[in-house]
Amino acid sequence: MSSIYQQLLTTAPTDLPPIKAIHICHEENNPSAKFGVVELEGGTIGLTYVKLGNAFEQLQNESLYSDYIGKAVTDLAQLSVQQQDWQQVLGAGALNAISQYVLKQRGFNYHNEEDSLEMLDIQPGERVGMVGYFAPLIAQLREQQTPLTVIELRAELVQAEDNFEVTTDPSKLAQCDKVLITGTSVINHTLEGLLTHCHKAQEIALVSSSVGLLPEVLFEHGITRIGGRAVVNSELFLERWKSGEKWKESVTRYSLRNSDYK
Repeated sequence: MSSIYQQLLTTAPTDLPPIKAIHICHEENNPSAKFGVVELEGGTIGLTYVKLGNAFEQLQNESLYSDYIGKAVTDLAQLSVQQQDWQQVLGAGALNAISQYVLKQRGFNYHNEEDSLEMLDIQPGERVGMVGYFAPLIAQLREQQTPLTVIELRAELVQAEDNFEVTTDPSKLAQCDKVLITGTSVINHTLEGLLTHCHKAQEIALVSSSVGLLPEVLFEHGITRIGGRAVVNSELFLERWKSGEKWKESVTRYSLRNSDYK
């Protein structure tokens, strides 16, 4: 079991609200199709990325998860340590919902958002590692002539030229001074393996709309910065999510650094 999941599952409070609904989009071209929603009684929302592997196709079968409605959210969270894509996706959504509920109970104040690249505070000559092919960020870094190594699962994207490399080999992160990792790595159990290669990195940023886990757990595992979204108006968010509209003021974007998180 991933120690990240182990920490979250063993430290979850016992007085959590049950699951009110699990929302999965059934229209693949809908902008909302990328994200699933675990909704707790009382309005807490946990987001999760559903375009992992075959999860989106699998979750079109509502019978896989309908029995969890009305049950303890910790039951659903246990799926995070299973092997099927749909299980990992829904388990991660449940863990995010638990974490967001705990942060609400603490009266947590989300910090203002920083741009993903601003979070890394890239200095001239530093090599950036990126896990996942973020095309707009890659274009920006290449325009700035920043040395860049991208770790990708898709072999057809592999290439190398000058100070730019796309590779399937995560050990290349050992050459990087700053690293940007997608939140999908939390869902598919690859985060901790990736971090073993980041011993040179001065900053390691984990960014995604579905990075809603308790910050202290991520920081304990070597992440130095987190960028994510939290739902602040669940009713408005669900209206916008269901219609495929932009989430706008129903969510807040935030960034945190380990040095100022309390």
